[in-house]
Amino acid sequence: MKKLFSTKYGSKLYGTQTPTSDTDIKHIILPALDTLLLGKKVENKVKKTNKEVNTKNCVEDIDEEFIPIQIFAQHFVQGQTYAIELAFAFEGAHAGQTIYDPRGKVINHSDQGQVVEIIDEMWGDSVSLEIPYIVEFIKELRTKFLTSNIKAMMGYVVNQASLYSFKGERLNATRELIEIFEDIIGTLPNAYENIKNNKLSEISLDYSELFGELAVKYPKYFREDLYDVGGGQMKPCFVILEKTLPFTNSIEQTLKVLNSLKNKYGSRVDQASETNVDWKATMHALRIVDEGLQLLEHHTIKFPFHENYVDHLLSIKCGKLPLDPIKEELAEKLDKLKDLEKTTTLPNCTPEFMKEFDVWLTKWLRKFYNLK
Repeated sequence: MKKLFSTKYGSKLYGTQTPTSDTDIKHIILPALDTLLLGKKVENKVKKTNKEVNTKNCVEDIDEEFIPIQIFAQHFVQGQTYAIELAFAFEGAHAGQTIYDPRGKVINHSDQGQVVEIIDEMWGDSVSLEIPYIVEFIKELRTKFLTSNIKAMMGYVVNQASLYSFKGERLNATRELIEIFEDIIGTLPNAYENIKNNKLSEISLDYSELFGELAVKYPKYFREDLYDVGGGQMKPCFVILEKTLPFTNSIEQTLKVLNSLKNKYGSRVDQASETNVDWKATMHALRIVDEGLQLLEHHTIKFPFHENYVDHLLSIKCGKLPLDPIKEELAEKLDKLKDLEKTTTLPNCTPEFMKEFDVWLTKWLRKFYNLK
């Protein structure tokens, strides 16, 4: 294993750390070639100084994650938040960003991300070398393979539904989709036993008009779509409040998911108040929405955040602001994010796009491993 890039992550990357913040560090690594040749699983590894189960980290604790470059690149294309943040974190020095040359040399760079010198730790000399592969790799990854796929970001925020104004139409969209499935079940004698195991693919065409009407009524919250089942292979699904309902699911499975959503969010609407809000999660929900807006509008994220924005986030985290305006801000920005997802100039994650990505990634891996 060789390190390629390291940075402090979380609050110390964003600029939102407080005197009690612990330290998170993420490393992008190049796994040993022998590991791949032996067919061993390539996966993220985590090392923690806090070994106590169910105890919160203190300021002295350090969590480190070691992420194989293959996984990092794939997660970037999939729109996973951490991978996108890492790709835009390497330009800067405020979070201890360090670039490693595979030959064992450490690269110091300016705030603009330009390499200024390479220090050979064995010889103690400063020598001039070409820009290391990881710098070129990340720049190409961002330029060629940043997509409009921000479902992971939106999914997190939607899951924090109790933290923003979960307006009536969101809940109504879920309830009305449940009603459609219940009406379908009610069309047959002994209906539930006959149809409960039917796949959504078996009813989607026969009842397409009903689903289409719901999509027109709630275009921001319900749609028929495709989802990636792996390797860029896309399969049909319904999406309700960013929850994917694959057409391979049975009606019974689907109703369980929908009723869980209805019960979860219905109770959250009733219970949400300033006395039971997780303010830290609220802060992160707003941060992620704003990152998504930056990506879709400007195709970049800037770290650390502007000090005024940091002050705003920390005020939320400390519970110093009224709840209702924050809920409204989150709701408006989430709606804007959904609109931008449809109009952004960033490419979609299609099977053809993923084939191009696979070819590109293979070329780079051969380069990293010095293979002909």
